[in-house]
Amino acid sequence: MSKQDDIILLESFNRRNPKAFSIVYRMIYRELYLYATHIFNPLNLPAEDVIQDIFTDIWLRESVQFSSIPYIKTFCFIALKNAYKNKIKHLGYQQRFELESKIENEFSEDIEQVELFHSLYESLKFLPDDYATVIRMYLEGWKPEEIATQLGLALQTVYNKRREAILILRKHMVK
Repeated sequence: MSKQDDIILLESFNRRNPKAFSIVYRMIYRELYLYATHIFNPLNLPAEDVIQDIFTDIWLRESVQFSSIPYIKTFCFIALKNAYKNKIKHLGYQQRFELESKIENEFSEDIEQVELFHSLYESLKFLPDDYATVIRMYLEGWKPEEIATQLGLALQTVYNKRREAILILRKHMVK
C-alpha cells in the first residue's frame, strides 16, 4: 500500500467507514489473533470473540481517532492486554496475581514474537505456493499429520516441503 492509500484508509477508518474497518481488521487480525490466543488460552476464552469486542468498542467510540495504521494496531494490542486484566479480576486472588504477573512480564516478549510471526508470514511470498501453504499451516499450529490429511499429501511430502521451505527462507533472510 502506498502512503497516500494509507492516509485515505486511515481517514475512512476514523470516519467509521465499514469497508475501511474491514480492511484494517484483516490487515492486523492475524497478529492480534496470535497474541490473544496466547494470553486468553488459560482463561478458555476464544480469541476471536475478544478481538471482535475490541473492534466493536472502537466502532462505537467515534470520538476515538487514530493518527496512523500502526497506532491502531498498538491500540488493539493494549486493548487485548487490558481485556485480559479485566477478565482475571473475577478470579481468585492468588490465581489473579499469578496471571497478572505473567501478562506484565511477557507483554514485550509476546509483541516481539508476534512481530516475528508477522515477518515470517511476509516472507512466505518468496516461497512457491505449495511450500508457503505448508509453512503457514505449521505457523498456525497444525501438526504434520493434519497438514498431510488436509492437503491430501503424503506425510513425508509435508516434511520435505517444510525442509525445502526453510532452506529457501534462510537464503532469503541472509540477504
